[in-house]
Amino acid sequence: MEATSKRDWGMFAAGVALIIVGFVFLWAPGLTLVSIAAVAGAMFLVVGAFDLYTYARYHKSLDLSGWLLAYAICDIVLGLMFLIHPLIAAEVIPWVAGAFMAAYGIFEIVAAVQLRGAVSWGWLLVGGIVSILCGVFFFIWPASFAIFLAFFLMMRGVTLAVYGATPRMVLSDKSLHHTA
Repeated sequence: MEATSKRDWGMFAAGVALIIVGFVFLWAPGLTLVSIAAVAGAMFLVVGAFDLYTYARYHKSLDLSGWLLAYAICDIVLGLMFLIHPLIAAEVIPWVAGAFMAAYGIFEIVAAVQLRGAVSWGWLLVGGIVSILCGVFFFIWPASFAIFLAFFLMMRGVTLAVYGATPRMVLSDKSLHHTA
């Protein structure tokens, strides 16, 4: 066995890219929300088209219910609404994310109370409180969603860049590469 030192430059580059995107999001939070709305609209449209195709092609052979068709239609309509009116959708996304974060925070707090006395119940409680505060903050100041996302991307980017640039010892077994 031979030990060599390796760096993951692809991970480093991905980290740097996330840091740059995070700064762009901080620089133009409104543009960020519109971009998110457009990407979400495109995703809803694609998913709706695939669901519609699946239903049309396989509804008899797979005994698919009409709910798949309903989901397809809803996804297509929602996708078109997001793509046709990205500014309106950009206004809604922080509220929806805020509602989900607040609900998730409530679940975390309930779980923490039920697990009180366990090793990490305090972190769960703090996480729930922070989730609720972020959710409420997104309702009060929707542009904070883009700023929160920007800081998250920059923090994740730094983590990836540091991890990618840090040398790691890799064991290689040269006996596996011999020819018989």
